[in-house]
Amino acid sequence: MRSLAPRSAARSEGLSTAVSAALLLGLLLVLPASVSGVVQSAPETPAAGTATEGTTGYYQSPALHGTTLVFSSEGDLWVGSTDGGTARRLTAHPAPESDPHISPDGRLLAFTASYEGTAAVHVMPLAGGDARRLTFGSGAAQVQGWTPEGEVLYSTTGVVGPTWTRHLGAVDPETLERRDFPLADARQGAFDDEGTLHFTRFGLDVTGDNAREYRGGAMAQLWSFHPDDAGAEGAEARRVAPDHPGNLTRPMWWDGALYLVSDADGLANLWRLDPESGEGEALTEHRDFEVRGASHYQGRIVYQHGADLRLLDLATGVDEEIEIRLATDRARTRTRWLESATDWLGSVSPPADGQRVAVTARGRLAVATTGPIRRVEFELPDAARARSAVMSPDGEHVYAFVDSGHEKEIWRFPSHGLGPGEPLTDDGDTQRLAMFMSPDGRVLAHTDRERRLWLLDLEAGTNTLIDTAPSLGHRGVVWAPDSRALAFVRPATSMLRPQLHVHDRSTGETHVLTSDRYESSAPAFTPDGTWLYFLSDRNFVASPGSPWGDRNLGPGFDQRTRIYALALQAGNAFPMAPPTELDFEAPADEGNGAAFRDGAAPRGEGDDDLPAIDFEGLRDRLHEAPVPSGNYSGLMAARDRLFLLERTGAGGPQPLLRTIDLTRDSPRLDTVSEGVNGIELSADLRRMLVRRGNDHFLVPTAAQLPGDLSDHRIRLADWRLAIDPVEEWRQMYLDGWRMQRDFLFDPEMRGQDWDAIRDKYLPLAERIGDRRELDDVFGQMVAELGVLHSQVRGGDYRTDPESGQPAFLGGSFEASSGGLRISHIYRTDPELPSQRAPLARPGVELETGDLITAVNGRSVRSEVDLARALEHQAGEQVRLDVRRGERDFSVVTQPVGGGQDATLRYSEWVHERRTRVEEASDGRMGYLHIRAMGGGNMAEFVREFYANIDREGLVIDVRRNTGGNIDSWIIERLLRRAWSFWEPPGQDPYWNMQQAFRGHITVLVDPLTYSDGETFAAGVKALELGPVVGERTAGAGVWLSDVNRLADQGIMRAAQTPQFGTDGRWLIEGFGVEPDLHVENLPHATWRGEDAQLDRAIEALLEIMEAHPVTQPPAEPIPGRGQTGRDVPP
Repeated sequence: MRSLAPRSAARSEGLSTAVSAALLLGLLLVLPASVSGVVQSAPETPAAGTATEGTTGYYQSPALHGTTLVFSSEGDLWVGSTDGGTARRLTAHPAPESDPHISPDGRLLAFTASYEGTAAVHVMPLAGGDARRLTFGSGAAQVQGWTPEGEVLYSTTGVVGPTWTRHLGAVDPETLERRDFPLADARQGAFDDEGTLHFTRFGLDVTGDNAREYRGGAMAQLWSFHPDDAGAEGAEARRVAPDHPGNLTRPMWWDGALYLVSDADGLANLWRLDPESGEGEALTEHRDFEVRGASHYQGRIVYQHGADLRLLDLATGVDEEIEIRLATDRARTRTRWLESATDWLGSVSPPADGQRVAVTARGRLAVATTGPIRRVEFELPDAARARSAVMSPDGEHVYAFVDSGHEKEIWRFPSHGLGPGEPLTDDGDTQRLAMFMSPDGRVLAHTDRERRLWLLDLEAGTNTLIDTAPSLGHRGVVWAPDSRALAFVRPATSMLRPQLHVHDRSTGETHVLTSDRYESSAPAFTPDGTWLYFLSDRNFVASPGSPWGDRNLGPGFDQRTRIYALALQAGNAFPMAPPTELDFEAPADEGNGAAFRDGAAPRGEGDDDLPAIDFEGLRDRLHEAPVPSGNYSGLMAARDRLFLLERTGAGGPQPLLRTIDLTRDSPRLDTVSEGVNGIELSADLRRMLVRRGNDHFLVPTAAQLPGDLSDHRIRLADWRLAIDPVEEWRQMYLDGWRMQRDFLFDPEMRGQDWDAIRDKYLPLAERIGDRRELDDVFGQMVAELGVLHSQVRGGDYRTDPESGQPAFLGGSFEASSGGLRISHIYRTDPELPSQRAPLARPGVELETGDLITAVNGRSVRSEVDLARALEHQAGEQVRLDVRRGERDFSVVTQPVGGGQDATLRYSEWVHERRTRVEEASDGRMGYLHIRAMGGGNMAEFVREFYANIDREGLVIDVRRNTGGNIDSWIIERLLRRAWSFWEPPGQDPYWNMQQAFRGHITVLVDPLTYSDGETFAAGVKALELGPVVGERTAGAGVWLSDVNRLADQGIMRAAQTPQFGTDGRWLIEGFGVEPDLHVENLPHATWRGEDAQLDRAIEALLEIMEAHPVTQPPAEPIPGRGQTGRDVPP
């Protein structure tokens, strides 16, 4: 790259001065008194305070005008000086403000905020004053700057198209008049002196990923286009620096050159770029923290660096940190009291004494019970989180995982809470998952993320590894009643089906008791030590019983689970066996099973005398319970009965709590209660801990729950949690760092020193003053790993409970005399009337051009009026007064929320492409778009794929597919091959194998095809099912579970499971899937409605259909008797 000569700070001011003057004149002409009184002249730059005044904060999103500096911190906007000193707060709303940009004349400040639910453009006087909302669509809007005409430049997702579709628009801050820039996927932009718009497309900001040195298909691109060229024949945007090796973002224009952020050298730095040649040079050379949120004014660029702001003077090359302090009371760091701990429950353990339970919530630890008895809350070490608590059998102690320091260790606390806790282990090296107390209280079994099962001897203090699972880890860990053995399930072979194991503590041996033919789960020892019950999926009844019929995907196998039992000693009589005459001849004390059937007390003082497990021939002493199969889980054994949960339908109501009385001659399943989420038995088996939603109840162990549960509810609803935000943020920072280490697919952390990275970003975490700033720290930290699926999301953010919630009518509008004129109504599948836009539903049926004059009797003259009238009306009936020509009438419809409005826009995009494919092929080809790869998308696929089962060709579009995990399920349908057909006399033929698609396919991908959408495209390519058309995909090839939640349920996602090809090569991650036919959808042409990728897919499919026609051969005549049918050809 050639070096560009330094630019002079001096430049022609003619254009900017003229624009400022015109803007000022326009403001004076159009502003009403009530508004013009708010807008004040540009303030003087705040005087710099002394270096010791105020508080050091965490600084983001800076903007410049002269020496005036605006930035975000503590979730609000602040104004200060580029000379440093103390800044003052401009905004204080609970919703965060971001993306500040100062108008060219320095009077107005545009910013992004979600005051009414949807992220929207707002403006306020830079000197302070009321904020006004400028955009009102259902799509999120984000301020990008200002246009030369004095409009606010913004990007929005509120356009017709699939997920992650954006475009740039501009809105006049006074008239609210909007215009769109005709450029598909334009996201950020800056104007040069001639009015050319230099804009970016794609980039990881779209997917929310955080990754250094990203080189996948979604790399951020830089383009140029002059708005005046829109509509001209052959006009199209020009790609700038297409061979640049890095992501190009945050374009800025000054003195004939583009300035932007590029990571061409591995880390995001400021660059200068020649707009014609694309050659450039780095202006900063940071190797510690990346450049974020760069903004320019008159030859100076301000940007975030770590938690600080820096200022680069383009004329001198001087790059200095701005030493800012905040005049703040740090209100967000004050102790908060959460209203109810039940919203944050982590674990509730069964009681040892039948009365008290150990509870964790939001990282806090307590012992609770029913009634007014004191709730015991435990003091934890600073910045610590407690998880997975259990009580000792004698009720004297509580044990929990506590992450004080760098690792999660096992701690013990006195259950009365009158003394400090103490750590019992110091060998933690990964996530500890669950713990299980032995009945005698001497040993604590516990599991970890490395699939290990340990026994901690509480008297000796030794921690012994007893088993390591090859995959999936240990589940269903339960102790034998005498504490001499414990059972669990885990896979034992490469089949990955959980198998029942029992570990014998006396010998140290672990015995595998079931095969890998069936999944087994939920082991439960009987209290007398004679039986081990468990569940296993061994019942297979096909439903439907035939593979024929429309959209018949083949039989499913519901209610596969049966109850089984292993006799732990030879000769035990199975309690659920039907009685025979021999039962009356045998002495009462013969057989270990007899006493249990008779209901004798199985536990108590005689526990030490329980019979030992006879492992010889144990797996052959298997019995099946004589009750129907079902969807069972959570099996538990009490003195004379079993309890279990049964789910009665896929995705149906909460499970039923069921029981089996083992003393009956004819065992049967009885219903204890409905709507039960979970059940556990107390250590003495006298009580059950029953969970319904967030409520927990302690009830007697019996066949029925009490009619009135109010006296049995564990008192948690009034448990208010005191949260010290600073301590919690520190704990979550370390916890997030630790979970990334333990969950990431690469144990070597991509070659990075993860301990050093923790220490590097910890000082940043200590400066945050708002929960969202922790997300920014996480984003910077996880980016060091250079992997996708690295979004940071969720968390307990500040919200405004009094804010409005928008609703929408499924269309767009233009202000007109007397009301709002409908300019467009979103079109959807005409055969699905319930999915139509509210304006187009049956009985409403409004049309483009209709004038809406009032909503619920309130006149509407602008989008502001409409937005106000529809607040909190989603799903409610609203009355629309309408004028069509000379006729006035009224209709009633139900508006939708923002998510459903986005679905309507998406549905129109799909409908347009389906129509285009059918028309281009004269109905020979079909089209389906797969939006994502989740459970709900399976239904979408079934609807659309089988609607096209008889077509000669099919375009499968996975552009902007956001991922999931059903790629193999879809590919399985595509792999079905018909090999013969049936033709009854006088009827149309139909093919075998049934439901097989006989035609040809093409698959569409683009840079924002993501995750499982990419895996699907890679599978199609590897299996040669059809050509893949479009552009290289994003490169998110490592799957994950998202179970690594922080204390407030936020997450720094960790990619967990890499995938490899049949030759062992690592697939997709960081690179993507390259299409067979590369076709780019250009910005302006795509905006005009063209879809070059779809057109090429149609063309390719027609070529394949021509070369390999899909035909229906005539059936040959059936010969007379004596002649037979023939064998299939070789």
